[in-house]
Amino acid sequence: MRRRLLAWGLAPLLATVGLATPAAASRALSPFDAVDQFIGTEMDTTQNKSNDAYGNTFPGAAVPFGMVQPSPTTYKPGNALVGEKGGYEYTAGLIRGFGMTRYSGTGCTGRYGGYEFPTIPYAGDLVDGVLPVNPSTDVKGYYLGFSHTNEVSEPGYYKVALDNGVTTELTASPRAAVSRFSFAGHASLILDVSGPNNRTFGSEVTIDPATRTVSGWMYGVDVCDVGNYYKAYFSTTYDKPFASYGTWNDGEMTAGSAHAVKSDTDVSVDYRHDTGAWITFADGARVTAKTGFSYVSVANAAANRDAEVGRDRFETVRSRARCQWEQALGTIDVGGGTDAQRTAFYTALYHALLHPNVRDDVNGQYLGYDNQVHVVAKGRHFYENLNFAGSGWDMYRSQAQLIALTFPKVADDMQQSIVDMVAQRGSWAPGAARMQGDNYQVILSTLDDMGATGYDRKAALASMVATQKLPAVLTTRSDGYQYFATGLIENRKGDFATSRVLEYSIDDFAIAQLASRLGARADHDFFMARAQNWMNVFDPVTQHIRPRERTGFDRSFDLSVRDDGAGRGQFNQSTGYQYGWLVPQNLSTLIAKRGGVAAATAQLDVLMAQLDAGAYTQTGNYLSNQPAFGTPWVYNWLRAPSKATDVLYRAVAEMYDTTPSGLPGNDDQGSLSAWYVFANLGVYPAIYGTGDLVISAPMFRSIAIDPVGGHRTIRITAPGVQDGARYVAGLRVNGTKRTANWLPSSFVRSGGRLDFTMSATPGAWGTGAADVPPSYTDGADARNNVGTTPDGQGNLGLLDLSDWSLSRSGVPAPGAALPFGTTGISFTWPSAAPGTPDNWIPHGQRVDLPNHQATSVSFLGLATNGPASGTATVVYTDGTVQPVPLSFADWAAAAPPGNTALITLSGRNNANGTAGTGTFRVFATDPAALDSTKTVDAVLLPESTDKGIMHIFDVAVS
Repeated sequence: MRRRLLAWGLAPLLATVGLATPAAASRALSPFDAVDQFIGTEMDTTQNKSNDAYGNTFPGAAVPFGMVQPSPTTYKPGNALVGEKGGYEYTAGLIRGFGMTRYSGTGCTGRYGGYEFPTIPYAGDLVDGVLPVNPSTDVKGYYLGFSHTNEVSEPGYYKVALDNGVTTELTASPRAAVSRFSFAGHASLILDVSGPNNRTFGSEVTIDPATRTVSGWMYGVDVCDVGNYYKAYFSTTYDKPFASYGTWNDGEMTAGSAHAVKSDTDVSVDYRHDTGAWITFADGARVTAKTGFSYVSVANAAANRDAEVGRDRFETVRSRARCQWEQALGTIDVGGGTDAQRTAFYTALYHALLHPNVRDDVNGQYLGYDNQVHVVAKGRHFYENLNFAGSGWDMYRSQAQLIALTFPKVADDMQQSIVDMVAQRGSWAPGAARMQGDNYQVILSTLDDMGATGYDRKAALASMVATQKLPAVLTTRSDGYQYFATGLIENRKGDFATSRVLEYSIDDFAIAQLASRLGARADHDFFMARAQNWMNVFDPVTQHIRPRERTGFDRSFDLSVRDDGAGRGQFNQSTGYQYGWLVPQNLSTLIAKRGGVAAATAQLDVLMAQLDAGAYTQTGNYLSNQPAFGTPWVYNWLRAPSKATDVLYRAVAEMYDTTPSGLPGNDDQGSLSAWYVFANLGVYPAIYGTGDLVISAPMFRSIAIDPVGGHRTIRITAPGVQDGARYVAGLRVNGTKRTANWLPSSFVRSGGRLDFTMSATPGAWGTGAADVPPSYTDGADARNNVGTTPDGQGNLGLLDLSDWSLSRSGVPAPGAALPFGTTGISFTWPSAAPGTPDNWIPHGQRVDLPNHQATSVSFLGLATNGPASGTATVVYTDGTVQPVPLSFADWAAAAPPGNTALITLSGRNNANGTAGTGTFRVFATDPAALDSTKTVDAVLLPESTDKGIMHIFDVAVS
């Protein structure tokens, strides 16, 4: 067995010989037997959601993280939203064929990827040596009737007795599929080489009857059809001789033809089903097909097949696949639970370990993102499909962390794969990405903090720092220029502008945390300031995250919808109410801004009244979609961890079950399933970018996490859970009492014991002010706008959201003094390098001043897109405060009463490198009187301003 695993090239992944974890004698269902692959295969068309209300999972054969997933794909006449899914719809009565790969849980209806090289077992007659109907004109006529009563499915194996009398069995190795077709009469296989789930631009098939081999390739577009193109190759050997064969190409079918090709460089076409082949065998044949798969070449596909399955029997390959799944599912051993609970849990764990997928062939070669063939380092793997077109958008919130806990070596290789991808592309997105955010940066920083440091950490950080700064020519963040310069994206940009600010803030937080771990303090400080950009879209008047226009917040926007009614979408796949909590890096500040613990608790209670309401006209939650994943654990910051437990128990009971519709949303390669696993474990990685864990309560009486190839074991006990004691009354961490309702990442890196004391009623555990998880507030008071630029380099800053900035040649030198007449006040021009923040867009920042008595205070700044007014607050050292009204004129206007133009410029810089004409000003406000008997400690900038956007360059007292 070990020799075979080494031949598969997965020894680092499957590091031990003892693959199966012995099941306890009292266990009703072993982890392997508990998996039900049909959970998540039926769509619920009654629900009000932006995505399809089902898992879009599939039954079939695969091994953990394997390149191939041989499986059936179904078809149901009628509603295309149901019947023409890219996977397996449980209510369908027809199978389209058996393909080589599958994405588990994708969205993008009608544009699913995968399912290359489907095979259709055909039991009918040929007519004059060819198929009775050309598949290019009517492939649906060859679809296969079936019944669920004739299906068998388990991890690594699938079997169905079709209505046409053919029994099909599937199993797999990492890079090869083994299929067995048992015919009762006529025996033919239709090879729909150009029949994947998405558009195809070319394909080729070659038949070699002497060696009983069929090989070929297809060129097409990946999932969601967003512009990611790829080429896949196959090589199949059969254990029975061909009685006849032929090919089709467009409308022509040719008996005895051994070759067909149709290829084009035009990626606007769709050549699905246009090219293929058929082969026949003796009547009543039992045919075993062994198919190697590769993204490099036909030769590599053949080598993958020969190395991994060679001359092995079908049952031998199936047995190895079972062993791998027994080991993978055994990484989390839960004690107790009903059969239904164990089925839901282990099916979720199974789904979470299908992706990402090994991309390198057995010779180490893989096709990189630069379209060049690379060779992976010895003992490592290159992983692909780290959340397909979402660029990690789904994966970073649950699945990546679960892989780090269970397969640390895979996590290390994922990290290096990301770094290699970035080096090959020169950017942080894998081609065209459907979702927003540089989410791979979050995955990398999170897993790094969990101990996955076996990658080039310095290269990763250097790339992040180099690409995520002005002039924003290397970033893949849409509207990155506006975001980098101003810390916000105005609502008129659309494309879910408001939620992108939240996602980008998380990305920047992740970069800052990685920088901190590597000792790069300046980079940490720079990106932590940007991690607080969420405050720029927090409206203190309505106390909500809200779309912001250049002239102020859009308070007419209905937060229960996703866009503004004019097609300018603001929240991606969720509503403003659901996105309103997506500040995992600084929840305590968000809670304070929402009115404090009591007010925020009441607001969160409203959200949780409906746990899965969907994304249209709803005030309830949407826990079956990723942006809301962390919302139950917000209660921990609200000093009410028992409420998080209640929500999670409700979610498990209301949203999930063991029926085919038992997954409430698209699983998106396992992210929803991974969330379910964490909900049951009683801990969740809620602070994305770190490995910190927030505690709810375990749902099993005992849990043991034993990773493959790792030594960080975690043991959890929660006696009484099975009898209804769902609330944490006490906790010992490695024998030491702990009241804090979270765990630092060091626990994950080292492993250890969590011994819970459970209660049937909520108690005081975890409710103290000091018990809440950390909130990272660094950078909250930093300058956040780059308003000045060198001449000819206007893309190094942005002041007015219309691509204009002040010329650095027309303002004082960095650090220069700027006296304000005879007021006794002297400003200091910010010491900011080009492309770095030099002013504040106010959201309540604290500006510390030298502690001394003063008679007046003044502000240096301006407004853009109209005048702007607000109220600043002077803080005295004795704790008293004094409000100070503050107004600035528009930078293109003459100084009104209350403003004095201290700097006047003739012209301004544009992002395109040109200069504009006109007169522009920086103003000082009339000094406001202070209590001269008191000592000034600091000034708090306005929480909100009206009309235009206010910019403050300095604050000074007399």
